[in-house]
Amino acid sequence: MKTPILAALLVAAALPALAQPRPVPLRGEVESFAPGTLRIAARTGEVVDLAVPEALEIVSMIPRAPADIAVGDAVSTTAVPDGNGGLTALQVSILPAAMAGQNEGQRPWDAAPDSVMTNATISGVTTINDGGQITLNYGDENVTMTIPDDAPVISFGPGDAALLAPGADVFIIAMQAEDGTLSTNRVIAESNGIKPPM
Repeated sequence: MKTPILAALLVAAALPALAQPRPVPLRGEVESFAPGTLRIAARTGEVVDLAVPEALEIVSMIPRAPADIAVGDAVSTTAVPDGNGGLTALQVSILPAAMAGQNEGQRPWDAAPDSVMTNATISGVTTINDGGQITLNYGDENVTMTIPDDAPVISFGPGDAALLAPGADVFIIAMQAEDGTLSTNRVIAESNGIKPPM
């Protein structure tokens, strides 16, 4: 069974395969939050209104470190090619053990030019000059990823409406209907001094 607070990342990983209404990654700051509506000032410069349910799921982030990543962990990462056949992490999200093996794979992502999202299981961990290097396994593929000192490593927890104060950074997988309207039932919100790095 999927862990609900992280289903957003699994939806994100399946973006290319889904039909209408289509999922749209949205990053920005909260302008306002009221019952039924969340208004976001997107990084693209647009102001976006999203329909949200009364039971909107608000997800908080917990700071972790490369040393917290262990063999067997399920992770969702965004990264860019390192020029040597491996990847350099932009962020690593440690997922609950119950999510190991779900929607594993690697897909193009929009966090940076040439970036990819990889949902995988950790099959190796190496410490190099106080930094970290992990080996990701999904299907028959193994990929080496270096984690720079400045790459956020996080896990997730429950949040509440207080996290959606004006100015708070958020990451959302919004669902866009054919008429262009957007909705979501889940928001990953700035918390514990961390802005969503996805």
